[in-house]
Amino acid sequence: MKGLTFIEILVSVSIFLILMFAVFAVMDVGRGAWFSGDASTQLRQEIIKAFTRMERELKATRASQINLTIGTSGPSLTFRVPQDNNGDGTVLDSLGNVEWSGNITYALSNANEITRTASGVTSVLARDIVNLQFSRPTSPVNLLQVDIAAQKTSAARRIIRETGEITVKMRN
Repeated sequence: MKGLTFIEILVSVSIFLILMFAVFAVMDVGRGAWFSGDASTQLRQEIIKAFTRMERELKATRASQINLTIGTSGPSLTFRVPQDNNGDGTVLDSLGNVEWSGNITYALSNANEITRTASGVTSVLARDIVNLQFSRPTSPVNLLQVDIAAQKTSAARRIIRETGEITVKMRN
């Protein structure tokens, strides 16, 4: 009579369980790596989104139109950009002077968002931001440096952090 003994069945079930445990462990590591990479990509996208909007507006302003003095830094920035205030189709008034918009402010909110406030309307530029810093180097006077740090906790409870920096050359 041919058959399996109880010991043989226990050994084969034990080997099967060990293999299953190994497969699930590998899958869990892969899933964690996937979600960490996804969170990192999302953070980079938020930083790029903020930089794109900021750079476009900050290139249009002049150093004399921002509230940050040379050699200083701060967590928010208030500035003005050229704007056609009198509706004649140009940003110059009748005397040839530039017409400026009302104040525009970039700041980090308590909800970890970069906000843009203009004419009493606040909009969100980026989310999951933990640090925002504006700096004016001493030379040349028309440069502005923007540093952003973003942070998120992944599904595997790992903290993912991304940083970015741009230097904007403002109009003379």
